[in-house]
Amino acid sequence: MRTTFSALFSLLLFLPSLATSNEVTKDFVGLGQIHVLNSDSFFSASPENRIGCINEQGLLTIDDCAVFSRLDAPPHTLSSARGDCSFRNTRMPNNKDSWYGKNSYAWSCGRELTDETGESYYTVNGFRYPFVCNGNINCFYDIPRVPTVEETVQPVWQYFWGGEQPGITPGHMQVLWLWVPVAKDAVEV
Repeated sequence: MRTTFSALFSLLLFLPSLATSNEVTKDFVGLGQIHVLNSDSFFSASPENRIGCINEQGLLTIDDCAVFSRLDAPPHTLSSARGDCSFRNTRMPNNKDSWYGKNSYAWSCGRELTDETGESYYTVNGFRYPFVCNGNINCFYDIPRVPTVEETVQPVWQYFWGGEQPGITPGHMQVLWLWVPVAKDAVEV
């Protein structure tokens, strides 16, 4: 609980100084993989915290990493070989364990998700690495557990918190997405 509030308070307090240092936004272009890091702090997280990556369907996997394309122009959407990616697919499982996220859906990618408004994805200058954020400074994500040989994929939900649930969903893990560039020029994947 304190970790979440401390991290958010620190981000808001130091946001002006972050904008002038470590320009990671230049790395969040073109084609890349999304590695998932077990961390509740973007200040101490590093690639060594990797527990998996996101596959072309939008699910967390151990090592079946997809290549994603990020639009350079607004709305800065992400897409895989399957299509646009979004948290809006009502056919995906909802986060029934979460107080605030129980009506949210797991991230997924597919042709049926094409949306004129799209979800915008960005990173913040000043982070040590290009962590993938969305919405209103939402840079953390919620997973039920790390994938295993028996359960090769896991859903990923947006991270929600508030007075009734001040930290990560009980029994779940708080993670960050790290953008790992594979090419600077975006092409249709």
